[in-house]
Amino acid sequence: MRCFTQILPTLLLLLAVTGSRATAQAQSEIPADPSATFKTLIPHLNAIPRPRLVQGVEAPEQGDIFLPSFSGSPYTVGVSVFPTTTVPEAEEHIAVDPNNFNNLVAMISDFSQNGGFNLSKFAVSKNNGATWSQGFIPRSGGLPKTADGHIWQANSDPVVAMDKLGNVFLANLYLQVDSFGNVTNDGYYVCTATLASGPTFTAAGCHAVRTTLTASPNSEDKEWLATDNSASSFSGNVYASWTHFTPTSDSILFSRSTDHGVTWSKAITISTAGQAGAVQGSQVAVGPAGEVYVAYEVFLVSGQGRHFIARSTNGGVSFGTPVALTPAFNNLSFAASYRDNSFPALAVSPVAGKAFVYDVYTDQPSASSRTAFVRSTTSGGLTFTAPIRVNDSTSGQRLMPAVAADRNGNVHISWFDTRNSSGSTDLLDIFATYTKDNGSNFAPNARVTSSQINNGFSGFIGDYSGIAAGPNGTTSLAHPAWTNGGVGGTTNGRLRTAKLTVP
Repeated sequence: MRCFTQILPTLLLLLAVTGSRATAQAQSEIPADPSATFKTLIPHLNAIPRPRLVQGVEAPEQGDIFLPSFSGSPYTVGVSVFPTTTVPEAEEHIAVDPNNFNNLVAMISDFSQNGGFNLSKFAVSKNNGATWSQGFIPRSGGLPKTADGHIWQANSDPVVAMDKLGNVFLANLYLQVDSFGNVTNDGYYVCTATLASGPTFTAAGCHAVRTTLTASPNSEDKEWLATDNSASSFSGNVYASWTHFTPTSDSILFSRSTDHGVTWSKAITISTAGQAGAVQGSQVAVGPAGEVYVAYEVFLVSGQGRHFIARSTNGGVSFGTPVALTPAFNNLSFAASYRDNSFPALAVSPVAGKAFVYDVYTDQPSASSRTAFVRSTTSGGLTFTAPIRVNDSTSGQRLMPAVAADRNGNVHISWFDTRNSSGSTDLLDIFATYTKDNGSNFAPNARVTSSQINNGFSGFIGDYSGIAAGPNGTTSLAHPAWTNGGVGGTTNGRLRTAKLTVP
């Protein structure tokens, strides 16, 4: 495996062979590879690495994993809108208000300010995505400021969540940079405000989950955030996961807040000792009974990846031993100017008694990559189905999927796709599908983008995308979020979204 170890979004160009018809738990363990993963922070536009393209690299043909029935009608796709006005931007996420599905909040990394250092921007819609207002995270003199009074050079990896009490949470990595543009220290912070206030965020509301205010060889990376909107005794809790790097290793950490993001518990380790140094890309999600799940990727000595998942049933106080969520799979290895990865996209159904766990990811079984879907075999369980391919075309490549589950029992998936690009990986579309029957059948893929995304040989389009979903009465809606270009190339990316309606 070859890795490009500059700082920010992860690029893992891998070549491997795997067989994947058994369930995840039926596979024998493959040792983790501590040399395979690295930090992914980028403070500055000019520091974005331009990885050397891997020409002619294909994994031997595996044959398809389980293929669902593509039946029914695809989404009805609404017009694409721009929630923000500045460029360049990349790496986006979106959340929906659990009390009112007309309210949406999105986030993206913006490189238009402060000499090109990335600053997170948020956008708010209160009319189901028709119109948006925008703002930057709290700043002082143009630089990010947090409740501890620290002034940072940049921030990165934006993630947004909302709770049923009307709170909005903006999660970011905050970065301190030296005169050479190198990150010296960082922190994981969450900014809080109420939706009723606008929301209006202030530095006093940006609290540390974990931080180092002076130069340190350790760093935090790839954070994620989820709120507990269940009817359980843990409702209102906020949960954070991330990767903690030391000079010699890394691990997946977790913290919780029981006071709506003001204070955070001492971090606990989710990944196992045998996985130390070989983990990255965690996500956290909450089930309808307050169960907390953390999923992440482990990089294997075979040159492959595999997702693992851990569960807490006591509000994040402790977790069980992580179990395999997927079989071993080939990480993405197609030639591209931008970064790609095979991290998990995690969701849990909010329907009581039907708390199925869903993971969506992309892998490279052959010359073309695919979007794979697994779910728990039982409600809230930790055994999982064999992967199901949800892209209904095998032409081209797929990357960075997002998944959301709604209260009507539907699961929504979107991803970047090059099927219409005649072999180019710098021209992409967003495609999306949904399932009404827990993965037995999927709708034909819908093209969400009205025109192709031109990345213009960009070095960075992000490490993930987002999708939010919720019912409007009996009608299910989804809102994918993506960047319509890149950063560091010949085009400028900008946050974009559209409303998808399940027929």
